[in-house]
Amino acid sequence: MAIIKCSECGRAVSDRAPACIGCGAPISAPQSAFNLVPARSAGAKLTPSQLRWRLALASLTLVLGVMAADAASRWPRGGRLASTLAALLLISGLCWFIIALVQNVQSRR
Repeated sequence: MAIIKCSECGRAVSDRAPACIGCGAPISAPQSAFNLVPARSAGAKLTPSQLRWRLALASLTLVLGVMAADAASRWPRGGRLASTLAALLLISGLCWFIIALVQNVQSRR
């Protein structure tokens, strides 16, 4: 429960009260911090060619990450740095691939 100011008389009123106890003005419902209705993007939609390029580059990054992880595991003197870089490349490729897939699905709606 929070105390808010009445928009009419300025008196302190509970946010759960249906009306101000001083002037009787109705208290508006508190606004939610979350927007439950998704907003459409104001930017231009991606073309099918752009979506294909993004998916292809994401796939390439994912495959390079898998190859780098395999090479790092086979090379005994590779050390932690090679394994870390391979893992970062693999994770970024996977994330980018998932985002590209979601964008492709969303563009068809």
